[in-house]
Amino acid sequence: MTGPPAKKFSDTSTSRGGDESERQFRYFTPAKRRASLYEDVTCDTQPSVHRHLLRGWPLCFEDGRTTWDDRSTALKSRDWFAFRDPLGLWERPFYQLGARAEAQIDAAVASARRDGLFDDFDPAWVEFLRTNLQIPAFAEHGLWLAMASIGRDCLSDSITHAVVFEAASKQRTAQSIVLYAMDLENHFGSFEIAAAKTRWLEHEAWQPVRELVERLHYVNDWGEVIVATNLLFEPLIGTMIRRELGIRAARVNGDTVTAAIVTPSQAEAAWAADWTIPLVRHVIEDEAHGGHNREVIAGWIDSWLPSCNAAVDALTSIISDLPVGFSSEQARERVSASAAQIREQAGIADLVKAAVA
Repeated sequence: MTGPPAKKFSDTSTSRGGDESERQFRYFTPAKRRASLYEDVTCDTQPSVHRHLLRGWPLCFEDGRTTWDDRSTALKSRDWFAFRDPLGLWERPFYQLGARAEAQIDAAVASARRDGLFDDFDPAWVEFLRTNLQIPAFAEHGLWLAMASIGRDCLSDSITHAVVFEAASKQRTAQSIVLYAMDLENHFGSFEIAAAKTRWLEHEAWQPVRELVERLHYVNDWGEVIVATNLLFEPLIGTMIRRELGIRAARVNGDTVTAAIVTPSQAEAAWAADWTIPLVRHVIEDEAHGGHNREVIAGWIDSWLPSCNAAVDALTSIISDLPVGFSSEQARERVSASAAQIREQAGIADLVKAAVA
């Protein structure tokens, strides 16, 4: 006896291919000829008076706010539900990617133990890690808090899913850093998280970063948090922390293990940029509201970019603490170049140039 046909995760073909579970009725228009599995399980999971509820919201908050409020962001769109995450992440592939990242980290640590790679760590490099390794966990945790806080207010299901998945990835990264420090304790002695917290709260190189993370948490506009985080903070500050002070610094100091630990979080940050780029293009190319949205985003850039630039400049001072260093000027140039590329793809390069002019 056979059961009803079931949608298979591996089914990505454009033909019916024997899969008869494809819905014949839907509110959304697929991005391609046939709806993807991502669209099937994501789209229309969040109601809207603009699409589903013809008689308004059935419930409101005590202060009169509706279940979802168009005023939750200064950005406007004719159809927020038209946005799609290019990677098409939904629950199963998101957790599969996370499990793959954790497996990569576990394999790197296991290999280091088995092959004696920790024995090759230069004592000066160990002290650099002892001093700096866990500090980014506080930044990642702060970004998690900011992104998780706005997930409830986003005005479409596809945006909400991208936001909450990014928040979860930030928490995973913060925890992986702390767990790696615990692994290192077995070889090199104490890696106190309290010392890292003190440095996060007091060291001058980290104070501009901390101020930005704390400021993000108090922004009520979810669109502003996304733009400030994924097009300004992360391409500049996040890239300096992960790629330059994490991956590149580790490699020039002969440490392939730490680089392997940091690499998954850099890939997750790239995904965050990859979904933010089409979202920003969606709003600035909106036929009805594009001009308004460009003005709004220009104001956010004016508000956030100077502080982000100051923060990444402050972080370059840490490069001088490396046992085997590299040019801080070249590191800053690399970060600026990759950030500029993201802004160019998002269609806001001219707004950034106007902000720094």
